[in-house]
Amino acid sequence: MDGLLEQAYQARLKSNYGSNIRFLKKAESLSDAKYKPQEYAKLLMELSKHYLVVGHYDTAKVYSDRNRRLADSVRLPINRAYAYLTQATYFNYLNVGELAVENAQKAIEVLREHPFPALEARAYYILYGVYSTWNNLERCEKYAELVIDRAKQAEDYELLANAYSAKSVVMEFKYSQDQQTNYLDSIPKYLQQSMGVYHERPEAVAVRTYAIANINMANHFFRYREPKKEETRASIIHYAGEARRVYERFDRNYDVMANVNGLLAEVAAIEGNNQVAESYLMNSYIHLIEVKEPSYYNLTNVTQGLSDLYTRKGDFEKALYYQKKKEEFNQKIFDQAQMAQANKLEAQYENKRLIADIRDSEQRASNRRIQLYLLAGVCISLIVSLFLFRVSFKNKHKLQTERNLRLQQQKQDMEEQSKLQLQIQQQEQARLLSEQKLLGLQMEQLQRESMADALQIERKNRLLLQLKEKMKKLETEDNTGYIDRMIKEEMRLEERVEQSAREFKNIHPEFFQKLKEQSGDRLSSLELKHCAYIHLKLSTKEMAAAFHIEPKSVRVTKYRIKQKLNLDKEVDLDRYLQELSEPIGNSDNLS
Repeated sequence: MDGLLEQAYQARLKSNYGSNIRFLKKAESLSDAKYKPQEYAKLLMELSKHYLVVGHYDTAKVYSDRNRRLADSVRLPINRAYAYLTQATYFNYLNVGELAVENAQKAIEVLREHPFPALEARAYYILYGVYSTWNNLERCEKYAELVIDRAKQAEDYELLANAYSAKSVVMEFKYSQDQQTNYLDSIPKYLQQSMGVYHERPEAVAVRTYAIANINMANHFFRYREPKKEETRASIIHYAGEARRVYERFDRNYDVMANVNGLLAEVAAIEGNNQVAESYLMNSYIHLIEVKEPSYYNLTNVTQGLSDLYTRKGDFEKALYYQKKKEEFNQKIFDQAQMAQANKLEAQYENKRLIADIRDSEQRASNRRIQLYLLAGVCISLIVSLFLFRVSFKNKHKLQTERNLRLQQQKQDMEEQSKLQLQIQQQEQARLLSEQKLLGLQMEQLQRESMADALQIERKNRLLLQLKEKMKKLETEDNTGYIDRMIKEEMRLEERVEQSAREFKNIHPEFFQKLKEQSGDRLSSLELKHCAYIHLKLSTKEMAAAFHIEPKSVRVTKYRIKQKLNLDKEVDLDRYLQELSEPIGNSDNLS
C-alpha cells in the first residue's frame, strides 16, 4: 500500500489527477488494506482530498466519514488524528471555517501527546488558511511559522514550499496594514525561499506550487514596483514565463495560464502593444471557455480586461459584449457562492447530527463498559465465593474430623467417670448449647430458651435431691438439718425463676422492638434476656441463680445495659424496664 500511496502522491505533484485517483483506488482494493489502520487512514484522507479538489464533495464526505468510523473502531490516537484532519480539510474546502478550526484543533490535541510532524504541519496549514480568510494576521503568522517548523521536521518539502508562500502572504497583509518597508522586502524573500525548495527538491514539490510562487512574484513586481520601468517589466515577464514553462502542459483547467496571460497582457498594454495584449487575453478566454469546470473568477478578470482593451481602442460594441460576459460570469460566481453556502449549511447540520451520533455511541460504549465491569464483578464474586466455599468446606471437614477425634476421646474419658459425673457433664453441655443459641435468636428463640431453662431447673432439682440423699449419710451432730435447709432454699429460688420463665412468654413483642430501637440494636440476646427478667421484677439474687452467675455480674450487666440504652445516671433501670411495656397477663399475679 505504501508504494501505491507514494505513486499517487507523485502523480498529484504533477497535477495528474487521473493517475492519482487510479493509484489510490488500487490501494483501496487491496485485501489487507483495512488491516493496516494507520496506512488505511492515510489512504482515506487522500481519497477525500482528491474528490474535494475535483469538486465531488459528496464522495469526499463519504471517505471522511469512513475515516471517522475507522478511528472509532480501532481506537488508536494516530487514527483519531487522521480522522479529525480529514474532516478539517473537508470543512475548509467548503469554507466552513468554524468546523475546520474545531477539527484541526482536535487533531493537534491528539498529536501533542502522540507527535507526528507531518500531520501537525497539515493541521497548522489548515488553521493558517482559515485565519487568513478571517484577516487575523497574528494567528496567520503564528500558524505559518508552525507549518514551516513541522514541515522541516517531517521533510515534507511540498508543504514547506507552500508554507513559505503563506509567510509571504502574511508579510503582504502586514505591509498593507502598516506600510513598513521591511514587510515589503520580506514578500519576495519568502517567495524566493519557496521557489528554492523546488529547485533543491524538484521531485518532492508540486509544479503547481512552484508555478504559483512565480506568479505571486510577478504580481509583486507589478503591484509594488514601477511597471513602467523596463527592468520591472522584465522581471514580470521572467517570472510569468517561468510559471508558463513548468506548468503549461499540466494546467488542465487553464487557471494558472490565465493568470500568466493576464500579467503578460498588462505588460503589453503598458508598452502600448494592444494587439499583443488582445492575443494574450483572447488566448485565456478561449481556453477557459473550453474547460468543463472553468474558473469563473479568472473569466471575469479576462473579460474585464478585454472590455477595457476594446474601450481604449474605441470598439464599444465588443467592449459592451465582454462587459455583458463579465456579468454572466459574475452571476456564475454568485451561483457558486450560493451553492457553497448551501453546502456550508448542510455541512453544519451534518456536523451537529454527527456530534449527536458520536455522543450516543459514546454513551452506548459507556453503558457496555459498565455492563462488562458488572459482569466481570459478578464473575469475580462467583470465583471468590467458590474459593471461599471450598476453603470453608475443607475447614469444616477438618473441624469435623478433629471434633470426631475429640468426641471419641471424651467418650473414653466419660466411660471412666461415674454416673453422677456423666449427668453433670451432660447438664453443662445442654446449658452451654442453650447460651450459644441465645446469641442469634429473636423473640421465638428466647421463648424456647425459657422452656429449656425450666427443664434445666427440673433436672437440677432432681440432682439436688439425689445429692441430698447421698449427703445425709455425711451429716454429723453439728450440722444436722443444714444440708436439708440449703437445698430447700435453693429449690424455692429455682421455683421462683421457673415461674418467671413460664411468664416470660407473656411479654409483648413490642418490648424487644422498643429495646432494639432505643439501643440501636446493640443489645445482645443475653442482655435482652436480662431486660426481660428485670421487667418481670426478679431480684438480683434470683437473676444470678437463673444465669448461674454471681450477683455482682448481674449488677455489671445492668450497668452495661443502661449505657447501651443511653439512659441518664439518675434513671432507675428496673423502673424504666418495668414501665416500658405491660405484659399481656395481669402483672399483679407475677410473684
